[in-house]
Amino acid sequence: MIDLETIYRDTKNGLRTNQGRNFLTFIIFLAISTVFWLLLALNDDIQKDYRIPVQLDDFPDNMTLLSGYDPSLSVTIKDKGSSLMRFEWGNHPTLKLKYDDFIKQSDSILIYRNSPLNSAVRSIFGTAASIVTIRPDSLRLTYTTNPGVKMAVTVNCDIHTQPQYAYAGHPLVSVDSVVVYSNSPDRYKTHSISTRPIILAELTDTVSVEAQLDVAPGIRVIPSVVNITFPVEPLVAKKQSVPIEVVNVPFDQKIITFPSITEVAYLIPKSMYNAQNVAIRATVDYNDINRDDKALYISLSRLPTYYKNPSLSPEQVEYVIEHVE
Repeated sequence: MIDLETIYRDTKNGLRTNQGRNFLTFIIFLAISTVFWLLLALNDDIQKDYRIPVQLDDFPDNMTLLSGYDPSLSVTIKDKGSSLMRFEWGNHPTLKLKYDDFIKQSDSILIYRNSPLNSAVRSIFGTAASIVTIRPDSLRLTYTTNPGVKMAVTVNCDIHTQPQYAYAGHPLVSVDSVVVYSNSPDRYKTHSISTRPIILAELTDTVSVEAQLDVAPGIRVIPSVVNITFPVEPLVAKKQSVPIEVVNVPFDQKIITFPSITEVAYLIPKSMYNAQNVAIRATVDYNDINRDDKALYISLSRLPTYYKNPSLSPEQVEYVIEHVE
């Protein structure tokens, strides 16, 4: 445990020595010189870069911005260090622009030109500040007064898991639909909007990603980002005994197979283990009979995609042919 009283006493005694007094004198002069340096530095002109977010106020409720709805400016300012110091301690500059400040260039475009933009920035930093650059040098907003159209989200994805796991089910989207705004006369002809391509590989567990929607220029989607969950489960082994059927048998003949049942083994996602088994059909074809071969290979009906790595035991059967009167 730290003994503060002992530390204080040792420090006090140390400062009473010649070395301690010299060290204390050095610290005092260092502090004084630092203060003088800081005062001189603050009186010099310095150049600083700022990112200024633009806050849009008093826009009509029936207006939806299609582009430029989250504008910001990259500004380079030259001024005395003492004047810019106020922006270094949490007072981040923000520019507020109102709807009436913009020029309506057309039925869907608003413009805020260079000259008033310079004046608005100067009002933040003061008249003594010199504006070196403003990027962009003007603001151009496109908008629509058309109501939004609800659309479903389709997921454009390519999902792969490791061999002992399976992509189980369908992707789960965080929202049922999104609202699409546009000036296009064809906006009602589309009923869904797709995500940008999502490619995931070597998955061993359920994963969630944020996906951008694939939006063409001149269209705004709210929300523009959705959360998508891709369910991934371990595969478990399961077996099913299936009777063997013989197909394409002539009316005057009968085929008996040995054995009459085959066991189908496969891997299935863990959550589906207790679900009702899918009906599987195992068949041998009379047309495959070869007098030189005493066995027929078994074929399976098409299995669901989530039945992985199916195998048969046995894979082929022996048979006898009986004539029917």
